Amino acid sequence: MLTTTLNEPTIPGASRPVPPRRGEDSLREVLLAALWLALATGLAEAAILSFRRLVLGEAIQLSQHYLWMAPAGYVLIFALPALTLGLISWRWPRLRMAYVVGLLVFLSVLGVLFMFPRLHRFAMIVLAAGAGVQMTRMVEAHRAGFIRLVRRSVGVLAGVVVALAILVTGGLHLGERRALAALPSAPDAAPNVLVIILDTVRAASLGLYGYDRPTTPNLEQIAERGVVFDRALSPSPWTLPAHGTLFTGRYPHELTANWKTPLDDTYPTLAELLAERGYETAGFVANSFYTTYEHGLDRGFVHYEDYIVSLGQILNSASLGTLVFAGRPGYSNNLFRRVLDNYEYFGRKKADRLSNDFLDWVGDGRPRPFFAFLNYIDAHAPFTPPAEYAARFGVRGPRPLLHRITNDKSTLTEEERAAGDYDRNRYDASIAFLDHELGRMFDELERRGVLDNTLVIVTSDHGEHLGEMGIYAHANSLYMELLHVPLLIAFPGRVPSGGDRIGQPVSLRSIPATILDLTGAPDERRIPGESLAGLWQPGGASPSDPLVAAVRKGINVREDLPIARGDLHALTHAELHYIRNPDGSEELYDISQAMTQDSVLAPAAGAEALLVPVRARLDSLIGAAAMRPVQNTPH
Repeated sequence: MLTTTLNEPTIPGASRPVPPRRGEDSLREVLLAALWLALATGLAEAAILSFRRLVLGEAIQLSQHYLWMAPAGYVLIFALPALTLGLISWRWPRLRMAYVVGLLVFLSVLGVLFMFPRLHRFAMIVLAAGAGVQMTRMVEAHRAGFIRLVRRSVGVLAGVVVALAILVTGGLHLGERRALAALPSAPDAAPNVLVIILDTVRAASLGLYGYDRPTTPNLEQIAERGVVFDRALSPSPWTLPAHGTLFTGRYPHELTANWKTPLDDTYPTLAELLAERGYETAGFVANSFYTTYEHGLDRGFVHYEDYIVSLGQILNSASLGTLVFAGRPGYSNNLFRRVLDNYEYFGRKKADRLSNDFLDWVGDGRPRPFFAFLNYIDAHAPFTPPAEYAARFGVRGPRPLLHRITNDKSTLTEEERAAGDYDRNRYDASIAFLDHELGRMFDELERRGVLDNTLVIVTSDHGEHLGEMGIYAHANSLYMELLHVPLLIAFPGRVPSGGDRIGQPVSLRSIPATILDLTGAPDERRIPGESLAGLWQPGGASPSDPLVAAVRKGINVREDLPIARGDLHALTHAELHYIRNPDGSEELYDISQAMTQDSVLAPAAGAEALLVPVRARLDSLIGAAAMRPVQNTPH
């Protein structure tokens, strides 16, 4: 009589037992092991990121949700290879689970090592491969014990990730509720304040400032609500110090804001001062390079939205996701991106998304007067306008320049050069898309009646080089292409409507003082600078704030760029723009006809008499200690 052992299936008519189909167990085991490895790797990365952020004070350029997003990102990344290899093992049992686990460990270790950029890529691969081989051997030798470990602990790891998601999300909401409840009562009839920063938008590329392409039809209509400043100057050619000045009224050489150093709490910010008056403060920012919670610009804001909680951001939070997909700002140049012809980074917040987020928050008006700060990044490289706007501005063919968003365009082929003014076309198209979204948002705010009691300021933090003087991008000079920015101010009943133009040069340093003045709360003691209101008020005093700009030296930049040689300082005085280079050389330009670098006066003959007063003026403003000492590393 045929007998069988427990759990050994038989086939009718067979003379011996049929062995279990190990492939079915292998698929389940591979997927479970992959989940375990993904969660463990993500939690390890989250711990390293927390150490770098909280102990070393580094900017990690990730959402505050990275604690759970990193493990979730690895789950997504490992899902496809694990499922593929698991199915192969189901069809081909010789593919042992140990080899699949070894491959996933190789990827895990490679992702963790990628967090340490000083390691050579080849060394990373060798170390990760060694770890994968050793893990393969261990699982082969102790397969049953490994499976028991995975089964017993995978639920714990998953529970930790879920708990972190709840704690982070709940903590942020609770902190906002407490900050809102702690606000004092606001003055009666206090106006709203809306400050809009068009990141990287230079005045020279706007129809509002005479540009010959229709980049800003909506902004021109918005300008009819108030006054336009024809010569507004940023104090810095890049984001963080320019925003620092705009929020504190302090010049960049007075601030800590630097490449890897956030704005510290030495000086109060505009958001803090308005919150002290009972304003509900909210920030909506798209620049994940330098306007996030890590950079000190969120100080004083009750509500602050920077990173998007999205699939792309989850993938981006795992370092392996950045390595493979190049999803983080600054990592857009890799083979994967070029094959897909897509150079956008994950989680980039487009103008329509940012406007909708603000409109959802403001509703038909807040219970308190609000101070809202919006930062749009659509005109920042990589320039990726919607197809409709790209076509409108002559963008055609492949994208030969987008993976070269650094300053160096010297490697362009003749074919690429003949393809047209590629960067400029895409830049203009990006501004046009941003302009459309601004028009849509303002129409909606007007429909809701929000603008009736709202002070509106629209400006930019800095401009962009598009090949002028052989330079591209920004943060690399103090020429007018980077410093001359748009500025318009509108406020029903307090600012004349009709789009009047003001020709006197002014600095963005004056914006916080102007806001406090127009909202009835001047605070010269804590916010320096003079209000711009005197420029349109009958008998008002013209502000005499010095127009100083500065930028600290960057490293790992081309030696032919101005910033490569050291800290730069500039002073715009009367009709002159003066630049002092770190080697002591000087540049002097006549900007009486146009805000460009076309008219060079120094070191031309006869310019010495003009140099004497501007030299003395700059010396008196910055003194011997031109810059506060801060960490100086590249972004």
